[in-house]
Amino acid sequence: FFRDKLTSDSRVLLDQTSFPFICSFTVGAKMWSCCCTAPTKDQISVGELDVLENHLPAELPHTKSTNNAEGKHQVTLLGRIPELEHEDQKAGTTSKKIGKGDATPSANNSTAYSDTQEATEPATSPTDYQEDMPATRAPDVRSTLTKSQLDSILALEKELGPVKLEALQEACVPGEAVESLMLRFLKNHSMKARATAKALDVMVAFRATTKPGALALRGQGDVAGCSEELLEKYMPTWHQGFDKAGRPVVFSHYGKFRFGPVLEAGVTVEKILELHVRNSEVTARLCGQQSAKLQTDISNALIIMDTEGWDNDNLKRRAAFDWARGIAKIDMEYYPERMGNLFIINAPPSVNLFYRAISWFLPEKARNQIKIFAGREQWQPALLELVDPSQLPPEYGGTGTASPCTNC
Repeated sequence: FFRDKLTSDSRVLLDQTSFPFICSFTVGAKMWSCCCTAPTKDQISVGELDVLENHLPAELPHTKSTNNAEGKHQVTLLGRIPELEHEDQKAGTTSKKIGKGDATPSANNSTAYSDTQEATEPATSPTDYQEDMPATRAPDVRSTLTKSQLDSILALEKELGPVKLEALQEACVPGEAVESLMLRFLKNHSMKARATAKALDVMVAFRATTKPGALALRGQGDVAGCSEELLEKYMPTWHQGFDKAGRPVVFSHYGKFRFGPVLEAGVTVEKILELHVRNSEVTARLCGQQSAKLQTDISNALIIMDTEGWDNDNLKRRAAFDWARGIAKIDMEYYPERMGNLFIINAPPSVNLFYRAISWFLPEKARNQIKIFAGREQWQPALLELVDPSQLPPEYGGTGTASPCTNC
């Protein structure tokens, strides 16, 4: 539609790095954007455009319709935005979007990991997300750094050089400031520039070969090579809401994890780890979206690991320990400092045993961010200190939408 309406020297970029997807285009020297509530561009109807006419360039003819009944999708044209710099965007090539393209948004604030649409709350809440105005500009992180942090950033920039710095900029998820990325890796390597530069080289190479942005737009079952239903039943993981600081809240119901049925379905440990990469990338991109929206650095998430119903047979499988080691490697090498807090709730004694068996894989700082709770009387007050009830499902002490795992 836009190619037909724009002049011949204008160009169109379909930028698929966020949900709802963004279409950005140039008219002369101006950069404009279009956002759509449809999960994929195939679901857009030209006749259902709601145009903000005062923001449109004169060169762009347009139509106007606010009809969005019966599940029809609505497109809104927005004003000028900075030029988008997203991973793998090369001279007008298509980049990546977050979430599974054909997923259906839930009614409230509950989102399975195959659909990363965010919750909508009142504008006064830090968890607010306005679907019709997706933010893409990273916050100004450099001006908020302490002197020692800034000195470390400058030393790292000198160590990397301009070519590697450019590659690092491309490795940022949408909405993430490059200083935030560098600071995460610096913290993971005792603020030492040379060690951090080597680690960043490894991460950039990993992203070039694995392409986690492409994994993020695929469904969980597609990545693992099995049905979505199998994963929902035996390895449920989803994003739901944001905490009071604006961080994504991610749930994993490990109590329902059953390695036996998943492995018997032909899913290998390698595929399960690839799924972890995909979920980690989705979480990273949610952090980027929140950073851009709130214009403050949101670099990590609150992770809730529910172990109610934990199957001790998991401890008898070597695959479980291979999986735990693999996750630790992925998190430390490619997604460091993405875990703000980890609450392990409803933990039976065997979970404490399993955690002690694998905790040596984790750095000391990560271990300090993990809290293990037994009954509801322990974890619910701690959880509500960090998360408003409106952002939590009822089964976790909130007033939001029931979790996708309720009927698993």
